[in-house]
Amino acid sequence: MLSAHPSTTSAETGGLNRPRRLAVEALGCGLLVVALEGAHHGAEHLGVSATDGRLFMSLAAGAVLACLTLVLQPLSGAHFNPALTFADALEDGTPWRDVPRYVLAQLAGGLAGRWVAHLMCGEPLLIATHTPSASSAQFLSELVATFGLLIVVRGCVRVRPSATPLVVAGYVAATVWFTESRSLANPALILARAASTRTSALHPLDVESFIAAQMLGAALAVCLFRWLMAPATKQAAPLPWSVIFQCSRPSVAEKAAAVFNGLAAPESARGTVDGPLCAVDTRGPPPLVVRLVLEGEVAPLGDGAVWHLAASEEDTGTRLQESLREHTQRLLRTRGWSRLRVVGDSTHEVPGPTA
Repeated sequence: MLSAHPSTTSAETGGLNRPRRLAVEALGCGLLVVALEGAHHGAEHLGVSATDGRLFMSLAAGAVLACLTLVLQPLSGAHFNPALTFADALEDGTPWRDVPRYVLAQLAGGLAGRWVAHLMCGEPLLIATHTPSASSAQFLSELVATFGLLIVVRGCVRVRPSATPLVVAGYVAATVWFTESRSLANPALILARAASTRTSALHPLDVESFIAAQMLGAALAVCLFRWLMAPATKQAAPLPWSVIFQCSRPSVAEKAAAVFNGLAAPESARGTVDGPLCAVDTRGPPPLVVRLVLEGEVAPLGDGAVWHLAASEEDTGTRLQESLREHTQRLLRTRGWSRLRVVGDSTHEVPGPTA
């Protein structure tokens, strides 16, 4: 459920390709639904009160989400939530072309988790058929819960990223107490709840309005957080960083500089190619050297970042372009140099370790 960094590329996730990242997202959503449904069934089996039943679900949701996020975040980004994926795309994180894939994987994982939970609890695998019951109060409840979730995620990621898994898990556990839908501000769980025979389940016709409320809450949170982070007074803009690309093939270095300049905020960083015409403003911060290594080549020694490109010496087409874009997005997100970054974000001033 982390959206911190947003774009989850194969370079950022330990080399996992897109199908594996989608499988991790589906797995996380599925296990989260199994935990919620199992806790609900356990509460009913023990004959506890409605209040104790919510306590069961709250503890299960918070604990399982914290565990899943801590373990799976390095593999896929651990969104586990279409609303977070949507908000991440608005922040120029997850590429828009990957958003439908992530969402479908999350929805499929939620449905699979619901069916597995039904089998575990000995319940029939049927779709609910009771009368639609969506109301304006429930719509507002979903909007507020999702809005708060995105504020927590975006804020925590920028001020205390290491605590994000536990903070998000705590907030999600709390949503069990202040929302009647018990959807945890998650569209994937909304759809999963519709595939149930429980009296508390959603009618399929209610799904659309609930998901619309959650998407609206996510969009409002992104807009508000950008405004909150805006500086009160104008400050002198720092000189942009220079990123120098080196490669055994000059054409690849030139393409890397072009991709970088197309994605980076020009006031934050600019890419150039190593050579006699390479000009670096000595008044600005020291340049960052990025060495590009093609398949079959050995990484050169020296300071700076090394990008192992998923392309051979003969490959100059889409495969090379995609590899360069993935590495560039990772560097931009790590340094805070993205073209659509939050105004006032100070991460571009004191960069972290290079990728």
